[in-house]
Amino acid sequence: MKLTGTHLGILVIALYFGAQACYANDIYISQIGDNTDITIVQNGENNQIEGLSGSGDAEISGNNKTVSFNQTGNTNQIRVWTHGGNQQMSLTQNGNSNISAMDNHGNNNNMSVDIDGDGNITHTEIGNGGDNDNNMSVTIDGDSNVVYSEVLSGDDNNVDVQIHKQDSNYAYVLVNGDSNNVKAWQGKHEDGTVDVDETGDHEAYWTVTGNNNILDSYQTDTNRSGGGGAGHHIANVVNGDNNDVTHTQMGKAGHDGFVEIQGDDNTVDLYQRGNGGVKWTDIVLDGDGHSVDSDQRGTGSANLELDLTNSGGAYSVTTNQNTSTTHRSYSLTGSCTNANGCGIIITQN
Repeated sequence: MKLTGTHLGILVIALYFGAQACYANDIYISQIGDNTDITIVQNGENNQIEGLSGSGDAEISGNNKTVSFNQTGNTNQIRVWTHGGNQQMSLTQNGNSNISAMDNHGNNNNMSVDIDGDGNITHTEIGNGGDNDNNMSVTIDGDSNVVYSEVLSGDDNNVDVQIHKQDSNYAYVLVNGDSNNVKAWQGKHEDGTVDVDETGDHEAYWTVTGNNNILDSYQTDTNRSGGGGAGHHIANVVNGDNNDVTHTQMGKAGHDGFVEIQGDDNTVDLYQRGNGGVKWTDIVLDGDGHSVDSDQRGTGSANLELDLTNSGGAYSVTTNQNTSTTHRSYSLTGSCTNANGCGIIITQN
C-alpha cells in the first residue's frame, strides 16, 4: 500500500489527530492485492482521499477486501475506484458540502454509503463489465443533495437508495441489466417510516434497460393540516420485458408521475395520495400484455393520462380516482388486438 500526501511517510492515524491543526489533509492510495483490510478516518475540514475525477490515485484492486472510509467535518471529498470480488466497502461522511464517489467493479461486493450533510453530490456505481450479485446501499440525510446511483452493466444486483430528513433533493437511478432489485426512497415510508418533518419538493428519475427487474420508488412529505411542503416528481423510463414498476407518492402537496415502458408483459402499480395540490400521471406503454393499476386519492384534483396505442395486445387496466373535489380527469388511448378483449375498470368518486 502506498500512502502519499500532505505528510509523506506518516501513518494514516496522523491525519486523524493532526487535522485539528492543519485543516488540509490528503491521502492518495494505490493498493493491489487480495485479503486486505483498510480503515481511514479523517476528522476536520478540507480533507480528501482523491482519485476518480480528482487528482491522485485512490485505486484499490484485489479480492476479499474490507475497506472503510470515514470523514467528519466540512468540505470533505472521498473518491475511490475499486476492482475485485467479495469486497466489503463502506463510506461515511458527517458534515456539509461533502462530495463522495465510489466506483466498484466486480462480483459479490457489498457497498455502503452513509452521508449526513447538505448540498452534496453523491455518485455510487456498480461496474461496466457485467458485474453481478452486488449489494449497494446509499443513505443521505440533508437538504439540496443530488444523488446518482448506477448499475452500468450487471445482473442480480440489489440497490437501495434512501434520502430523508430533508427537502429539495434529486435522485437519479440508472440500471442496465436483468433481474435487478432496485428501491429509491425520498422521505421513506411504505412502510419503513422515517419522515421526521419532510417538506417535500423531491425529484426522482429512473432509466432502466433490461428484463425482469423490480423497481420501487417512494416519495413522501409531512401531511400537516394548514401546512406541508412542495410537490414531488417521479419519472420512470424502462426498456425491457417483464419488469415490475411500483410508483408511490404521498404527502401534502401535488404529485407528478411519469411512466414510459417499451417492452412486453410489464406491471405498473401507481399510488398517489395527499391533501391539496394536483395529482397528475402520464403512463405510456409500448408492447403487449401490460397490467396497470392506479389509485389517486385525497383532496385536490386527480388527472390520469394512459396511452396503450402501440403494438396493442392484451392488457389489463384498473383505475381509481377518489378525491374530495369534482375535478377528476381520465384519458385512455388504447389498441386492443386480443380476440378475448382487454380488461378496463374505471372508478371515480
